[in-house]
Amino acid sequence: MDPVDGVRLGEGPVVIPSGTLVILAGPPAAGKRTFAAELVRQGRVDAAAVVSSDDIAVQLFGTAVDREAADPQIFAERDRRVAQRLGAGLSVVVDATNVLPQARMRLTAIAGRFGSPVVVLRFARPPSVLIAQNAERDKRLPVEQVLDFAALMAAHATVEQLSAEDVWAVHDVPGRDQQVTPAQAAGWFEFDGDGGQ
Repeated sequence: MDPVDGVRLGEGPVVIPSGTLVILAGPPAAGKRTFAAELVRQGRVDAAAVVSSDDIAVQLFGTAVDREAADPQIFAERDRRVAQRLGAGLSVVVDATNVLPQARMRLTAIAGRFGSPVVVLRFARPPSVLIAQNAERDKRLPVEQVLDFAALMAAHATVEQLSAEDVWAVHDVPGRDQQVTPAQAAGWFEFDGDGGQ
């Protein structure tokens, strides 16, 4: 199937097949976590379907975790959870920045072991939206760090680049800059056979 460039407003929902690896890609403060929470709140996926490196870091090491030192263990545990879901034929939503090809390749390699399709959901936001949303977060990051990630995404996670990777589909998830709420955006995605599992 050819990748799709973006969710088109007013059209039918995007159906994600059961057993799909869904990679959320975007800088911090782009709305990935809120979107994933809406998927769970709306019953589109169960809470165990969302695998977040930030959540794993807190679970394993607490809130004062040194990410630089702990990341190898955090990502090993993330990979284990992703493989467990895909091995059971269930979809998994990976919540991390995923703006660099090597981060995505690590995940698509796991999907390849199980013959699982890969869908990338892009959270491409203008700097003004990222800055505003970062200011609203409980865990704010330095603005320069947020903008650095946005620059990495612009350079390494375009629709064209993602389409050339081993993915089934690419969709842009609309947000505040298109007057779309996270609840509305989540409502445009249906997980075939995975809801509540």
